[in-house]
Amino acid sequence: MSELSVPGYEIKGVLGQGGFGVVYLALQSAVGREVALKVDNRVLLSERDRRRFLREVTAAGALSGHPHVVPVYDAGLLPDGRPYMVLELCPGGSLAGRTLSPADARDVGARIADALAAAHAQGVLHRDVKPANILLNRYGQVALSDFGLATMPASGPDASVTRESLTPSYAPPEAFELAEPSPAGDVYALAATVYALLSGRPPRFPESGVPNLAMILALHRLPVPDIPGVPPELTAVLRRALASDPWQRTPSAAALRDELSAVPLPPSAPSGRHAHASTPPPVLSGHPSPSGHPSPPAPSPGRHSAPFTPAPLAPSQPPAHLAPSQPTNPPHEPVTRPPAAPHGVNKVLVAIIAALSLVIVAGAGVFVYTQVIQQPPAKDEQEAAGPTTAATTPQKEEPGVFTGLDTYTENCPAAKIKGAGAACVREAECWGGLVIIVGDTKARRLGCEESHSWETFAVAPIPKDAETYVQQDLARHPTVKKVCSRTVLLSTRTGTARDLAAAQWKADVMPPSQSQFEDGVRFYRCIASRTGVDSRKSYFH
Repeated sequence: MSELSVPGYEIKGVLGQGGFGVVYLALQSAVGREVALKVDNRVLLSERDRRRFLREVTAAGALSGHPHVVPVYDAGLLPDGRPYMVLELCPGGSLAGRTLSPADARDVGARIADALAAAHAQGVLHRDVKPANILLNRYGQVALSDFGLATMPASGPDASVTRESLTPSYAPPEAFELAEPSPAGDVYALAATVYALLSGRPPRFPESGVPNLAMILALHRLPVPDIPGVPPELTAVLRRALASDPWQRTPSAAALRDELSAVPLPPSAPSGRHAHASTPPPVLSGHPSPSGHPSPPAPSPGRHSAPFTPAPLAPSQPPAHLAPSQPTNPPHEPVTRPPAAPHGVNKVLVAIIAALSLVIVAGAGVFVYTQVIQQPPAKDEQEAAGPTTAATTPQKEEPGVFTGLDTYTENCPAAKIKGAGAACVREAECWGGLVIIVGDTKARRLGCEESHSWETFAVAPIPKDAETYVQQDLARHPTVKKVCSRTVLLSTRTGTARDLAAAQWKADVMPPSQSQFEDGVRFYRCIASRTGVDSRKSYFH
């Protein structure tokens, strides 16, 4: 049924697919059980990234005994370098799109906080806690998924955070300020998740999405609105865990678990507003004692008590196992109306965001993103680029398009791409990393003798039918793909760089930033990097 082949597993179908990869329904032949086989789209080419992935998976496997962590049965790398994980099949789907009663949301939060506390005790961060990654197993119990893949790096230097693993409405504010990931980030994300399960929307973020980095940072500084029908004691616990300053936040996942568990709420009862269990959820098991050691687990709720059964999945919810993570709010995440803001917030919301945006644009924090593009050169690209030794006909550059750059077209491989208007730069340009938030791209210019991630190998005008600064959209344009192809990259190398293996190289597109675009900049750069290598020289000059 599928061309994918993993020894020991029979692929039976596709459960879901998305930004990260594909989740297959598979039969584990040795024990005759159905499992979820998750194959990632990213390719781990460097030995360093492979070791880290296997290290993360090993740590995730050690958490499999926790009652609220989806068990990892197996993991490895396919022949092409893509990682895979074999997980318990969770036929109940995820909590994305569900709204729970205060008691049920509190209990879900306490269970997942307990799982995070166990992970943090072993030095494992999740970094992508959200309703879509909380699944329901065959016994109706909630379990956190995606350990190992959520923390997996993109190949290459400066890949501290990837846009695939960051959901802005659940990620902590420090993730946008180049801060090192920490347990405090998981605390924030879990509190945002519980808030979304109560209100139908994550805190602070509008249903319509967020246009740029300045708006994201401004939203994080807004107060957390009350939720109608939710006791203030529960809201107060969430507000502490949602503090913008990590030092003022609930200090640990264990502390958040204890605070949630201490909120006095009656068992859930059916109501028109909330969809939740018709019976009280089971007692939290494996709850660590104050000393940090787990106390004896409670009897299995799958056999001795009624399981936790939230509302049925919405019709758009993918079946069975988790849907792969998305770079922004996935289509199947909550789409119900936003919670009502406390008195006075609606009147000043726009003014606050506008004022904060002006300040933040001048000194905004950033996060680093390194995208992996590893694909064989297309035949049409090879034909378009032509032989690297052939003479190049000088091409007239569009007047003023490369303002501020000294460019040339003679003997420039990119200039051979018909209709692209591309050129090469005479002065080497090296960059420390890309900053891509909601399509808005920025970069740190470095000297090529310094440790850097990327180097410019071509520039070209933005095509007339694709006038945008949004990186994802521009990178998909056919002409841009030809100019910034690996074929052109390899042809542009100079000196000893030509002796390096082609598989080591990757190419990407760097558009102007939003502010540059609004100021009239209409050209993009093609940039290159060596996988897993911190360069200290120019490869194109």
